[in-house]
Amino acid sequence: MGNRRPTRKPGREDERPAVWFAYGKLLRLFRDRAQMSRQQLGDAIGYSVEQVASVEQGRRPAKVIFTEAADQAVNAMVALLVLQGDVDHAKLPAFFRNFALLE
Repeated sequence: MGNRRPTRKPGREDERPAVWFAYGKLLRLFRDRAQMSRQQLGDAIGYSVEQVASVEQGRRPAKVIFTEAADQAVNAMVALLVLQGDVDHAKLPAFFRNFALLE
């Protein structure tokens, strides 16, 4: 009984799809390789530094237009675009994801 861990309530971070975090890490990798700051990337693609940070940290999903511009700006060679479908799919409510795959 003494080895029980305290029960933790799921927070907002726990509810975010893992693919958003994976996409963000990949974006950061390519941005770092391109030797760009978040500000520079945001300026290059027409987004705020806050938006770039939110996507990199998995707090927000990237939209297609963001991904297309970012992929080109950091020379990701379509690596970000490959994940976009999964990012979009993860935005759907959990109960609907399997039905969306059928379509």
